[in-house]
Amino acid sequence: MLIGNRERFALELAPVTPSWELRYEPEAAAWAGLGVWVAGRNLCAHVVEGSEELRTAFYVPLGPVADWFVRSYSGILLEERVPWFPSTWQLHDAVRKWGEAPPPVGEEVGAWLDRREAFWSRHFLVAGAEGAWLPNMAFLREDDDMLIVWAPPQFASGPRVTCVSDHGSARVLWRDVDDVLTRFVDEVAKAFELKRLAPYGWIESAAPRLSRAAGTALDSIPLFCARTLQDVAEFLGVPEGDVAGALGEDAARDPSSSPLLQVLRDLPPRPSPGLGPEAMSTVRASAEKRDRGCAKSWEEARTLALDAARAGTSAEEAGQLAARSLRDALQLNGQPIVSTEETLHRFGVGIRLTNAKAEHEQMVLAAAAGGVPMATVLNTARTGTSWGRRFEHARALGHAVLDPLRSGALGAATTPWAQATRRRRSGAFAAELLLPLSACDEASDGHLDGVYAEQRFEALLQRYDVGAKTAAFQLYNHRRLSRAIRDELIDRHARD
Repeated sequence: MLIGNRERFALELAPVTPSWELRYEPEAAAWAGLGVWVAGRNLCAHVVEGSEELRTAFYVPLGPVADWFVRSYSGILLEERVPWFPSTWQLHDAVRKWGEAPPPVGEEVGAWLDRREAFWSRHFLVAGAEGAWLPNMAFLREDDDMLIVWAPPQFASGPRVTCVSDHGSARVLWRDVDDVLTRFVDEVAKAFELKRLAPYGWIESAAPRLSRAAGTALDSIPLFCARTLQDVAEFLGVPEGDVAGALGEDAARDPSSSPLLQVLRDLPPRPSPGLGPEAMSTVRASAEKRDRGCAKSWEEARTLALDAARAGTSAEEAGQLAARSLRDALQLNGQPIVSTEETLHRFGVGIRLTNAKAEHEQMVLAAAAGGVPMATVLNTARTGTSWGRRFEHARALGHAVLDPLRSGALGAATTPWAQATRRRRSGAFAAELLLPLSACDEASDGHLDGVYAEQRFEALLQRYDVGAKTAAFQLYNHRRLSRAIRDELIDRHARD
């Protein structure tokens, strides 16, 4: 039985009847050869030490596997980042570093390791199959996608197993993964029902069983934000018991529908003091500004940007293509953008002024359902410069026109902890919007490192009002600058 599509995500099941005595009820039904397919690769294809035979499945009881998906569903559905660490796709490495890192100030070692164990057990498949051979794979959702990462398996007992595809990663549509897992859990339940067994409570539930395991609002909100309920309450400035009420019924049912919680998800574990009120004011400003003209401009800009971005093969390329489409709409050619504020207004994005200071956070953006996007650039050493503010304005526009809407809402923040794809895409968008490829070509005079001569680099910074790091990486990414000269230019201007 094949559940799903091998080129995207699929579970392939070959039922078997064990010849040995079955004394453990969860193993008494649904034994099968299991193949896990991700982006055309079978993660269960392996060779056992001492044999030359290629085996395409691991033979395991499916009950414990299905039970793990049910118990972990809330985490897989809602938890979109690793707590305490900047967002990463290297989940195995992140969990290893978590175990090696000392606990943050104010947290006990035991609690620190317990949180690591809880995260690992929610996202790594092998956590749900004690004693069974399974791929060493992990799941982490990001907006409309599911990141699936796998590494070489490490089994407690021999013989040694070598998987054909022993490491890698792939992005799969969340709805495809959710559909496969839902069908898989229901098929396993049917196998137990045929033998009149119910070792797990979910077996006797009505289908679909998986979606009934999402948990309560007070469980869901902390998972989505990757912090404790107390942290969320402190950010909102309300008692813990009032968190769900303060956010509203929609956010209590689906945390991703709250622009405020989307912003909070992108913030460091300990946000700068006073950032909560600033984020809430940004959300309120978006909700209150129901300007049809701005809403139409934003919708048209999103249509242009998303259409252009579809041709991109990476987050960075998608951002660059989207920026070029908006520059074309402004008929800029290779000319500098004079006013980023006017550019954002042209595309329906508002800017909110503030005197709030921050440490790690540069900007927050919110678009409440029914409102229009509002951006607040916070006061830091970087945004105290004209080029720093301009870049954050451009990044905010990138988020507004490219980030997926969750129930009509959108929230983002500029920090190292922000969603990886959103951060990379919006950064590339901002760099291309402010310093287009045509400007890089002109400054380089058609030669690698051509911008290094005759103060060309300095003239480029002044004309387009961008920072040295932005310009150097933009030139490097477009292959107009070598790595050594890129690093030298950044280091020189950092000293200056």
